[in-house]
Amino acid sequence: MLTALLAVGAGAGAAGVIRSTASAARTRRLWWVGAVAAAAAAAVVAATDAPVPIGSAIAGAGLAAAAVVDGVEGRVPARVAYGTSTVAGGSLVAYALLSEDLGGAVRAAALTGLLVAGCAVLWVAGAMGFGDVRLAAGTATAMLGGPAAVVLIAGGGLLGTGLVAVRRRLVAPAGRAPHGAVGRRPPVPFAPSLAVAWLVAVVAT
Repeated sequence: MLTALLAVGAGAGAAGVIRSTASAARTRRLWWVGAVAAAAAAAVVAATDAPVPIGSAIAGAGLAAAAVVDGVEGRVPARVAYGTSTVAGGSLVAYALLSEDLGGAVRAAALTGLLVAGCAVLWVAGAMGFGDVRLAAGTATAMLGGPAAVVLIAGGGLLGTGLVAVRRRLVAPAGRAPHGAVGRRPPVPFAPSLAVAWLVAVVAT
């Protein structure tokens, strides 16, 4: 029952977020992609008995929505990034309060901070958009799995970095960032690889 509720809720949430934050009509027409991805991620979260399943499912929905918008428009909406990161951070607090693993929650928060800091370095170097930096904090729930989760999430980031490097060698750099964005638009979106890395980390741990 919990699995079905999480899947339906996450799917509906991702669809609504995409339709309300996408700038292009073609992106809004892909609401079903985010809905299916979010529902599948929520089902996986429930099936693997991940910590704080409700918070993880909501964070997964946010990551799925961000992946769709970023994949089509090359940007991560601020509302999606901040909302996902807030839910993930709140989930760590809930985990710390409801479990006896305070050390695990602190470790997950510290590792999330390191991931965000690493993304910030890539942003300063021009290899990542600022929206991806904000979204990185949304992976906090996967960090509860320990070092393996960090390796997998970092791997997702490195995959994105590699794609950017290859793309920059093959084509001209991207143009100016859209109005309201920070920095330059990255030639390859990071949110999809970040979302996949988050899900793999949840499954693996």
